[in-house]
Amino acid sequence: MSSTTRTLELPALDGLLDRAVPSHLDPSAVHEAEPTTVTIPLAGGAEAVVVDEPEPQVRPLSTLTLSPRRARLALGVLAAGAFATGANEASIVALSTSISTGLGIPVAQVGMLATAFALTVVASAVPLTLLTARLSARTTLTATLGVWTLGVGIAASAGSFAQLAAGRVVSGAAHALFWGLVAPTAASLFAPHLRAMTVTRIMVGGAAAGVVGTPLVTVAGTRLGWQAPYWGFTAVGLLLVAALALALPGRAPHEPAEPSGPDPAPTSHTRGDVPSHRDFLRVLSVAFLAQVSMSATWTYIASFYTEVARVPTSAVPILFALGGIVGVGATLAVGPLLARRAVHSVGLGIVGVALAWILLATGTPWGAATGQVAQAAGWAVLVAALLNWAMRHTPWRTDLGASTFMMTSNSGAAIGPLLGGLALASFGLRMLPLVSLLLTAVAAVVVGTVDPKVVRRLAVSRRVRMALERREDLRARRAEWKVRTAPARARSIAAAWGVGQAAARHAAVQARSRTVVVARAASDQHAASTQSADPSPDQP
Repeated sequence: MSSTTRTLELPALDGLLDRAVPSHLDPSAVHEAEPTTVTIPLAGGAEAVVVDEPEPQVRPLSTLTLSPRRARLALGVLAAGAFATGANEASIVALSTSISTGLGIPVAQVGMLATAFALTVVASAVPLTLLTARLSARTTLTATLGVWTLGVGIAASAGSFAQLAAGRVVSGAAHALFWGLVAPTAASLFAPHLRAMTVTRIMVGGAAAGVVGTPLVTVAGTRLGWQAPYWGFTAVGLLLVAALALALPGRAPHEPAEPSGPDPAPTSHTRGDVPSHRDFLRVLSVAFLAQVSMSATWTYIASFYTEVARVPTSAVPILFALGGIVGVGATLAVGPLLARRAVHSVGLGIVGVALAWILLATGTPWGAATGQVAQAAGWAVLVAALLNWAMRHTPWRTDLGASTFMMTSNSGAAIGPLLGGLALASFGLRMLPLVSLLLTAVAAVVVGTVDPKVVRRLAVSRRVRMALERREDLRARRAEWKVRTAPARARSIAAAWGVGQAAARHAAVQARSRTVVVARAASDQHAASTQSADPSPDQP
């Protein structure tokens, strides 16, 4: 040991260096203020949001002790699951013509499969999430993808419309639960400051379904039959079930299902930074109209391309891939605009979607290509902007507001195919873009009537508004602390003399009052004793 080396005795660290967990610590959970991660399964994809407000959450030791390599592996498996489930959801759009031909049913009847899928998501997302809340993420997600694999297997072996519909319902329920858990689970694998990056990678997997998955499904369905993509989903699902069981962490030994100890203190920010029931209802109405208008036409877009726009069948996958790429780029580009232009970004998305319907209504190949680009860009902007707008106006907790938004949007996605099928049976495919254009115009009117005062309030980003509120709260606390700890001020001679005179007068008044009370008591006592001593005249 060199002459400059010293050893220090640090008994305070003995408890931390012991292998055994100290008795005063609860190993089952660590309460930690973390960003709120919400995933919202929507028709045509899913959206995840990391809210800036911190929420007390419980992180099990199994995730806190996870190695970085295994965490990245688990994130990759979850992203692959997002890709597979997203591609399966959009398969009805890509395979509508092939399913119609293979089962010998009208294209409008195929659209009912999209309605069944959306209604299943609406009905099962929240109940299934609540039922599985006490299970570990590995158990829940592995079982969920197992059920999803069963659903796509039923669809792959279907020889009738009823069996295909049953497979879509089963996979739709698993889809709702998977997308309700995938982003929070992925976010819990990493530190809080990496939440946005983690959720972004999950959403990249979902976006890849539009760029790569839908074109592949279209090609496979055209060349090999509509069952081939579902057999492929079944094989991928089996691999994902095994991968999730190995990659995701389970509960640590002796870790209870529910953490013991006191609950974390609630935070003051559990809702939107500009909460309003009326404005939130406006957002829901716009989301509903947008989903109805989109699904009314887009469910049958493959048939529209080949029969109305005269696009070659081999070019349809190229259009889908082009739309997926444009959608990803538009989502990334609109991000900086959302914080300060919540309403304007919604209007921008509506303009893009309306332009798409106008271009598609021309019924030409160039109109189909440009309409695909406008639709992909406008819809990507609109979905992200509507979610941002809803989260800022939600008058309830963030998770409750997200669930309400999800149910409203998917209800519109369920009604849209029915409306489109009715228009298709009555007027033909060419009328579908005009029906969607009319609904989009109504949504534009609702957005255009937003109060300018609300627009100005939304111009202050959520993060800035929360920082300003925290600053004002800190100033109020400092002012209160100064009042409590301020020393007594030195009085002037005149003020001290006045205070003394007032105190003397008060003391004199109290002394006189006590004297009067004592005198009255003595007088009463003397009178009573005199009366008892003198005999009464009536006595002998």
